[in-house]
Amino acid sequence: MQPLEITVQAAGTEAELCSNIRSALARGLQEMTLAPTKHDGNMVLVASGWSMPDFVEEIRAHRKAGRPIVAIKAAHDFLCENGIEPDLWVNLDPRDRTSGIQRLNDHTVYMPASRCPPSTFDYLKGRRVLLWHSWAPGPEMEAIGPGKLAIGGGTTSGLRAINIGYCLGYRNFTLYGYDSCNRADGLKRFTGEYTGPSIDIWVGGATGKKFNCNMAMAQQANEFQKLFEVMGDIRVDVKGPGLIAEIMRSRAEQARAA
Repeated sequence: MQPLEITVQAAGTEAELCSNIRSALARGLQEMTLAPTKHDGNMVLVASGWSMPDFVEEIRAHRKAGRPIVAIKAAHDFLCENGIEPDLWVNLDPRDRTSGIQRLNDHTVYMPASRCPPSTFDYLKGRRVLLWHSWAPGPEMEAIGPGKLAIGGGTTSGLRAINIGYCLGYRNFTLYGYDSCNRADGLKRFTGEYTGPSIDIWVGGATGKKFNCNMAMAQQANEFQKLFEVMGDIRVDVKGPGLIAEIMRSRAEQARAA
């Protein structure tokens, strides 16, 4: 799949993001550090793509196997409603996304990036919160200040979650809800959100499989492929019929043909 030339306007102005970062730092929260953790090397990441609810029993099986379940934004409440309180919740978004974490619990460790709005931290007061910083060029790094770990790797919470897992020592990732495309009827997320303007993308050239995406989805698919350029030992299993799963199938076919 050839990279697309896409320009995406990220949420939040530079001034807003820097203000959010300084506000988060002033709270004195414990920050995520690079420390070894006891695990079998497998992390399960659950995002909000439309296919995710079809795999709830698989996710439950991962929980029984003792693997950490990481909820991305609104996937949190779905998992809680199905009796699977996530181990971690990850959010990069500078917009208020607390509507997706109405079922707060004592099991989940909540991991908002410092660029998230103060309303997120106010809402999580009294919960187990682990602060992390997202890498971005320019003023955001100045707001974070020297001596802080900043995690890069893509413009979405889902992609940054993979990088967080990698930094924590995980190398095997199972992804649910990482569709990065619209369903045939235009459904964007399992929460009932439908997409706006969109484009068609083919995996495998003009004769390959077609997917309909908004610009942010297409950008995420581009950025996902870059993971393998910097994480040579990563292994990713993407569940579902979406664009990113098809990219992985195409990569596997190319590897077998090489």
